[in-house]
Amino acid sequence: MTPPSTLIFLRHAQTPWNRADLTMGQSDIPLSDLGRQEAIQAVAALKTLQIDVIVCSHLKRCLQTISPFQAVGGYKINIDPAWAERSWGVYEGVSKSHRGQEAHPKNGETDADFRDRIQHALNDLPSGENILLVSHSGVFRELRRFGYESDAALKKIPHATPVRLRRNRAPER
Repeated sequence: MTPPSTLIFLRHAQTPWNRADLTMGQSDIPLSDLGRQEAIQAVAALKTLQIDVIVCSHLKRCLQTISPFQAVGGYKINIDPAWAERSWGVYEGVSKSHRGQEAHPKNGETDADFRDRIQHALNDLPSGENILLVSHSGVFRELRRFGYESDAALKKIPHATPVRLRRNRAPER
């Protein structure tokens, strides 16, 4: 399939590990108290958007973020582990400032494997629909490499704030 030209991206709300600047990767960390409030506040912004399909990472922080919106809108959520954050292996739970930068962390996912996983997931999305993708900051960075840009030209994706992404340029190599 051809990847969609636009997406609505929603990064999960805050977790205790976000607050502590720890590497989460695929560790299944729930939302913090603030994160639960952010998820509830995101409902108002999401209600203003036309959404046909919701695709969500299987990790708890994403499911808890979209749960309040699902409750008011009755949407079906398509849970897809392909949209999970990159696995950082031995660096999960470690401060980001102390995380190694190697391309293949022990027990983790290589840069290339992560990029391939996201590319395949992107190609598997339904085309021609208003897709809300609930995922992670690493996924957002990969989408940028694949040519997706926000109207605000964000370098970093905020928590629990829907952002429309448009495929405006060719993917990076």
